[in-house]
Amino acid sequence: MTLLRTTNIRAGYGDLIAINGISLEPSEGSLLGVIGPNGAGKSTLLRAITGVVPLKSGSIEWRGEELGKLTADKRARKGIAMVQEGRRLFKSLSVKDNLLLGAFHAKRAERAAREAEVIELFPPLKNILGRNAGVLSGGEQQMVAVGRALMARPSCLLIDEPSLGLAPIIVDEIYEALPRLIETGVSIILVEQEVGRVLEVADNLIVLHEGTKVYEGDGEEFRQNPDALTAVYLGQTVTEGDAA
Repeated sequence: MTLLRTTNIRAGYGDLIAINGISLEPSEGSLLGVIGPNGAGKSTLLRAITGVVPLKSGSIEWRGEELGKLTADKRARKGIAMVQEGRRLFKSLSVKDNLLLGAFHAKRAERAAREAEVIELFPPLKNILGRNAGVLSGGEQQMVAVGRALMARPSCLLIDEPSLGLAPIIVDEIYEALPRLIETGVSIILVEQEVGRVLEVADNLIVLHEGTKVYEGDGEEFRQNPDALTAVYLGQTVTEGDAA
C-alpha cells in the first residue's frame, strides 16, 4: 500500500495560490528531495501535507485513507511529522523538555526509549539535555528540532531547509543522519535550497517552479546529468530523454 499520495493539490494563503496541481507518490522507505528557487512553493507543499495550510482543491491520502480536513495534530498521530524552517523550538525550555514535547502522548517508559534513540542519532545532545534551547548554537537547535519530530515515531518525516544558516560542518552532521533514518524505515521528504546537498542523499527528486512541478526523476539521473538539473531548476522545459 502507498504510504503517501497527493493528487492535484492546490493550496495557498488567502487569494494567493502557492502550489497548483502537485501530485506526489514518494516511495516508502526513501528520501524525496524537493528543490526550486525561492517562492516556488516548497514550504507550502510540506505545510499542506501536514495540514498547517488547508487545501483549496485536490486530495491527500495516507495509507489509502483520505486525510480530508484532519487537523495537523491528528495527522501527526497518524505518523506524519515536520521539522519546520527556523527550528521553532521553545527557547525557555530545556533540550530534554523540547524533545519530550514530541512524544507527549506516549507513556513514560516509551518516551525514555525514544529519547535514547534520538541521542544515539545525535550524540552531541547527550551532554546538553538540561540546557535551555535558547542558548544553543544553530546546529544544536537543528538537532533538537529533528529529534523532537522523531520523538513522535513518524513513518514520514518532512524537513524544511535543514541547512539554513548553519556552518557546513554542522550541515554535514545533519545530512549524515538522514540515511540512518531511512534505514530505520522512516520515509523523508526534504526541502532544501542547497541543491548539491540534497543530491547527495535523494533517491528521487522533484523540482518546483512558480508553484508547479516541472520535473520529477530519479536522483541518480540528476547526479549523472547536472546540466539537466540546472535547466529544470531555472524553469526550463526538459524532456525525459534530455535528463537520462
